Parts: sequence; structure tokens; C-alpha cells
Amino acid sequence: MHQPARKLRETIAAGRAVIGTMMVEFGGPATVGVTADAGFDFMVLDGEHGHANPRELEATIESGYQNGICTILRPPNVDRGMITRSLDAGAGGVLIPFCSTLEEVHQAVRTTKYTPVGQRGVHLLRGHTRHRRHDPTTFMAEANRDLLTIIQIELASAVGLVEKIAAIDGVDGLYIGPGDLSVDLGVPGQWSAPPVMDAIRRTADACQAQGKIMGCHFDRVADFPLLRQQGVQMFGFFCDIGMYQMAAQNVMSEFRGVVGKQ
Repeated sequence: MHQPARKLRETIAAGRAVIGTMMVEFGGPATVGVTADAGFDFMVLDGEHGHANPRELEATIESGYQNGICTILRPPNVDRGMITRSLDAGAGGVLIPFCSTLEEVHQAVRTTKYTPVGQRGVHLLRGHTRHRRHDPTTFMAEANRDLLTIIQIELASAVGLVEKIAAIDGVDGLYIGPGDLSVDLGVPGQWSAPPVMDAIRRTADACQAQGKIMGCHFDRVADFPLLRQQGVQMFGFFCDIGMYQMAAQNVMSEFRGVVGKQ
């Protein structure tokens, strides 16, 4: 059993929302521990825009497992090598960006799920097995049950396919990326614009119909109630450098408001 991934699934299945953040600039055990202690449920390790090397990713993933927080890899594409290494290191799932065709989604499932659902390569003496021997049939079935294969919806073409994507066996959830989606829909940066909100509603309806997880990224706490109302279960808040920026600005505001007057 992958405990952090299973816990994330069970929390969502119980009707409770989960929250995570995107790790782009920071990483390593200390950052994971602080994020977990703050109460976050998951962390997306950004291999699309970030630049962590495989060993750094492995250490971050291991720390996530030890701290009980689900680490989810976002690769730059359906990169079999990067995905396999990260899942074998113990990541709780993957978030596949920029999918625009059903074949890309099927490829993601083939890469992330073991047989009979997919064709993930098998190496059972890595971090995901805690370097212990397991019965292959049992372990592969548990991994297919626990680990999350999530498709990021951030293109207009993908929005047009959400019903079909959600129906694919092996897809565990869909996740709106409003940044790129707003650009592709012609409203750059307007995350709450009608075309984006319509895409969120359509995706949420598709997920509900198929019993899949509905996720969405956001960068304003004020958006939480509206997104929750739209059916979002998995909330990805901002990113590491963004939260650091917010904290630094808040500290300086307090400093100037108190010390600056003395």
C-alpha cells in the first residue's frame, strides 16, 4: 500500500477537500517537512517548469513518504523514463500536462499503470517497495489501486474531450490548469472569466459522472468557495516561490507598520 496516496484518495472519497501546492524552485526534505507540518495534503513536483535533477527528486519523494504527504510528479510530457523513475522512487502519482488527444491519455495510462491496466515497467527493489521483496501480483494490483494518474486539462481541445478522458480506465482524475487554459481560451490570466469557469464546470460534471477526482489549480484563497461549489475536490494552491513571496511581503508589511513608526 502507498500510504500517502491511499490517504489522499480516502480523504476525497469521504467528501472532504484536499489542498496542495506546486514545488518549482524549492525542494528537498526540509521543504517537504515544513509543507506537511503546515497541513498540506499533497505536493506537485514540477518537472515541466522546474529543474530538479533525478537525485533531488528522489530525496524529495522519499521525504514525502516519510512525512505522510503525497508527492505527485508533473513531468514535461509523457516521458516514460522520468515517470518510471519517480514512481519507482515512491511518488504517489503523476500529473500529465498538455494532453490534447485521447492517444496521449492512453499513453499516460500505459506508462503509469501496471498490467493489466497499463504497461509500466517492473522493478520491485526500489523506493516504492521500501527496498523489500513483495509478491509481484499483489504489489502491482495495490499500486494500480493507490497511485494517481491525473490528466491536466489546460487546452481548449482537451476541454472538448473531458467526457471521453474521464471515461478511460486508469485515469484517476482530471485537473484544470487555469493559467495555460485561460491563454488557450483567449482570456490570458483571467482565471475566473466565463470561458474558464465553463471549462471547470464541464470537467467537474465529467468527473462526477465517472466517479473520478476533480482538481483545479488556483492562486487566491478567495476563489476557494466558488471552486468548491463548482465541484472541485483537489485544490492546488499557487507555488512554492509564490507562497514565499506572499510571506515575505506580509512580514515587510508588518515590519513597516510597527518598527517603521519607531
